[in-house]
Amino acid sequence: EKDMAKAFRHYEAAAMGGDVHARHNLGCIEGEAGNCDLGLQHILISAKLGNEDSLNTVKKMFMAGLATKADYAAALRGYQNAIKEMSSPDRDEAKALGFMKIKEM
Repeated sequence: EKDMAKAFRHYEAAAMGGDVHARHNLGCIEGEAGNCDLGLQHILISAKLGNEDSLNTVKKMFMAGLATKADYAAALRGYQNAIKEMSSPDRDEAKALGFMKIKEM
């Protein structure tokens, strides 16, 4: 049996520590529990920090009428800004080489 309360506490601690995936998971848990507004807020934060899954979740929520067009637009802008901030020539080179080439080095 899974201890969801314990998992939730761990996700909260990780999210407060800056873990983007934990923030996404908190949003999903809150949404499934019926707290759609709180879940959306977690998902929006995660999307604005560069989590693509969160961006896609906001898009799905918008299409289902659970998020506004402004929510999706803000998530998209935040996501794009986060990706732009994380880009660097070294990362671009690594991406061009591919994971297997890097592993061989």
